[in-house]
Amino acid sequence: MQYLILYLKGILMGAADLVPGVSGGTIALITGIYKELLDSINSFSIKTFKLFILGKFNEAWEQLNLNFILPLFAGIITSILVFSRILEWLMINEAIGLWSFFFGLLIACIFFLIKSKLRFSTSSLLFLITGSFFSFLITRLDTFSNEIPLWYIFLAGFVGISAMILPGLSGAYILLIMGVYETLLSNIRKAQELILDFNKEKFIEVASELGVFVLGILVGIKVFSKLLSWLLNRYPDKCISFLIGLMVGALIKVWPWQNQVPKLKEDAPNLNISVLPNDFLGGSPEIVKALILMFSGFILIYIIEKSKILLKK
Repeated sequence: MQYLILYLKGILMGAADLVPGVSGGTIALITGIYKELLDSINSFSIKTFKLFILGKFNEAWEQLNLNFILPLFAGIITSILVFSRILEWLMINEAIGLWSFFFGLLIACIFFLIKSKLRFSTSSLLFLITGSFFSFLITRLDTFSNEIPLWYIFLAGFVGISAMILPGLSGAYILLIMGVYETLLSNIRKAQELILDFNKEKFIEVASELGVFVLGILVGIKVFSKLLSWLLNRYPDKCISFLIGLMVGALIKVWPWQNQVPKLKEDAPNLNISVLPNDFLGGSPEIVKALILMFSGFILIYIIEKSKILLKK
């Protein structure tokens, strides 16, 4: 049962990481596995892999905490493979409903963390405001796209995974900003299609881009998780306050009603601005459906927070 719970948490993390504006780190924090995740990632080193080479499998397995890592990451990978197509369709055809659900989810996460984790003090409030401002600035960055070289895909993986493990700072949104999000979703689809219809040229293209991206992820997650673990151990209250602030600042990105700003130049990036439902120019604001899905997202996190089974490590 413990492994199944970790697998389901991994599925939630993977789904959250796929959506720009939502972070898998948020799910890890809210489900009580965030610190163990960072500690487990930090346990990966040359020293531990030498234990495998020397045949000390039980010792290596325990040090790497693979009973935790394997089911969690299996859930993340499953979620990415299954939901990449679904989320892409929802972003195009049911954007208001999708963003409404994640807006409610994020509001619930912030409410729960403020209630259970935040220690009210001048320094904590200062770090919360700083995190909110930083996250808000990230959401205001321009998106762009161009011919993507492999070194840039590596950089996207390095930076993207660093954001994915930070609650409130969306790795998918960072990838969107860097102009590689749609390319990566497309490559994930192509990789699945190659299983049934193999094509050598397409395989080389997909494998090279996804392989370099995964390499960037492995390097980034190792470097960044160590830094974040050090900060959490040394300055726990300030770090939690800053992480909650990141989530608050990200709210504007997942607001369901966004109007596109008119372009001054043809090659200018697409810019969106959050508006009230009555000012939405993208068709029907679907207010009733949006409110129901916001409430559903809030209730989902409430159930997770209250469930002793899901919060059991």
